[in-house]
Amino acid sequence: MATFAQLLDRAPGARVTNGVLEIERRHVLPRAAVALHALPQVLDAADADWLYLDTETTGLSGGVGTLAFMVGLARRDGERALDVRQVVAGSFAAERAMLQALAASVTPHSVLVTFNGKAFDVPLLQARLRLHRIDCDLGGLRHLDLMYPVRRAFRRLWPDCRLQTAERCLLGLRRVDDLPGAAAPAAWRDWLRRGATVPLRGVLRHNAQDVVSLARLHARLVAVYAGGDPTPADHAALGVAWQEAGHARRARDVWQRAGRRLSADGRLALAASYRRAGDWPRATALWAGLFAEGDRRAALELSKYYEHRCRDVATAIRYAGYCAADERDRRLARLQLKQPGDRQLMLWPGGRGEPHVVAGAI
Repeated sequence: MATFAQLLDRAPGARVTNGVLEIERRHVLPRAAVALHALPQVLDAADADWLYLDTETTGLSGGVGTLAFMVGLARRDGERALDVRQVVAGSFAAERAMLQALAASVTPHSVLVTFNGKAFDVPLLQARLRLHRIDCDLGGLRHLDLMYPVRRAFRRLWPDCRLQTAERCLLGLRRVDDLPGAAAPAAWRDWLRRGATVPLRGVLRHNAQDVVSLARLHARLVAVYAGGDPTPADHAALGVAWQEAGHARRARDVWQRAGRRLSADGRLALAASYRRAGDWPRATALWAGLFAEGDRRAALELSKYYEHRCRDVATAIRYAGYCAADERDRRLARLQLKQPGDRQLMLWPGGRGEPHVVAGAI
């Protein structure tokens, strides 16, 4: 059986206990004075003990026979220092000791931070903890899975939302000679069978980079979700995330800060927030701008505004003529009851340009 002896000379400060290798390093983060809880999912976690976590496993299926042979953990110490700890099982029999080391790292105030950890890492670890009867409710901890805020902000702009794509686009990081995560199971098996240390060192580097990237990405996403980050993002979706979390004011701030970068969807959402606040001048100004660009949804909002707020049925009918066909027909059928008599009804012709006019009684 392989031992850790050949790995220890490449890992200063490492130690082996009960067949488990533990490596601890300190990493210096870029300066980023942000409140790490300022994300829609964790805004109430101001006093959190952020615990960044990533695993390397014997397979990607997550089945009963899959176990984690390496767990990477990281905690912040002050604004820029990040303490990284990697725990590696030296054999299948050492899994329990590795999981005990993981459990000892968890505090009642811990908030897990992962990337796709809700679907993979945490369910796998929780199942193995139960199997070994270790009292650690990892699945019951607060959990910030960064994959979801990344997808919300960038899925319409990026080819994919994998961690390494986020590293390139948000952190300016391109990994060199990185061992793919899919190669980790074979690397561990080769180390167990033949004592091959080079692939396992590659897994250690990959895992350490993952947890460091989690800490950096966490801070960067706070800036993105505040609406002021220069990276192109879907600001309409950012505001909706805040709104769905019950923070309408933050949603409005994000949409306002986006300025010219805000999409038509975002401007409609911002106008709706103004409408709810009773700020009709700002709401109608946004709708008018969108209507001038040919947005039929803005035509619908303007038709409703003139019907219900201004009691101006004629203008409501005019804007209704620019709505999408199904909505147009419903509105016009109802509006005609409010303005009987001979009128000219403006109807959308089915393409771009001015609506045509159909004379008749409505």
